[in-house]
Amino acid sequence: MRFGVHLSIQGGMEKMARAAIGLGCETVQVFSRSPRGGKAKPLVPGDVARMKQLLQEHDIGPLVVHAPYFINLASTEESKRAYSIQVLAEDLLRAEVLGAGFVVTHIGHKRPDEPSNGEQALSRTIDSLNEILDMYSGPVKLLLENTSGQGQEIGSTFEALGKLVHVFPLDRVGTCFDTCHAFGQGYDLSDPYRAGEILQAYDRILGLETLEVIHLNDSKMGLGSHRDRHQHVGKGLIGLEGFKEIINDPRLKPGIPGIMETPNDSPTADEDNLSTARALRLARTTGAETGHVKE
Repeated sequence: MRFGVHLSIQGGMEKMARAAIGLGCETVQVFSRSPRGGKAKPLVPGDVARMKQLLQEHDIGPLVVHAPYFINLASTEESKRAYSIQVLAEDLLRAEVLGAGFVVTHIGHKRPDEPSNGEQALSRTIDSLNEILDMYSGPVKLLLENTSGQGQEIGSTFEALGKLVHVFPLDRVGTCFDTCHAFGQGYDLSDPYRAGEILQAYDRILGLETLEVIHLNDSKMGLGSHRDRHQHVGKGLIGLEGFKEIINDPRLKPGIPGIMETPNDSPTADEDNLSTARALRLARTTGAETGHVKE
């Protein structure tokens, strides 16, 4: 697993790349635009070229772009759904210009009066994704991220994500697994044995071949809380043993990005989380049947 953090692009892409180098990142995630909405600022070719050169020289990759949080591909308000489609298609194109491999997106929300299984909202999401893929046909892969199930969020269970991702070609649409979100939904990653079983379930229902990025976030809130409150790796309710199991699971793709979106509450917060993750990365001696790390 390659470790990185989500970094700001305030001040430009070259500045972001230099920050990633200074932190010792092996991969990195950014927004390509303001996550709060509005017209995206044009990407400056010279700035982008210098960023690409720096990331290549220091073997930092892949670059991952996260779409803005306001996107709702399941909205019943046509103007909101159309804007979400437009922004996500633009982000895929901007990611290609940046040389990124993936765009990660949250899926959206159902209406409160809709059935709890979210089937109608999932159907609208499929329509939205089809429109996006008609608008963008380039090499950047779109990744659907699991949610904590907070409020009316859809896509919090493996089964719900599977109903989306399996509709589309594997080279166009994949998944991103957020550990905090999964814990909030009720997947107990704090128990290393359960963590291995959860990844096995992910493989059975979604297919680990769809998994391209992992968000390594601990949780401030309890198991099944349906709350999305990130904590530093190992300092929340998932804990170090759960992360050790996930990071070293041999079923994951070699070099899969492990991105930390943890609180920026101290000058060394990102460095500390990267250091913790590296300390958990073991030389693998594994059981072929369980995939659990043996020390």
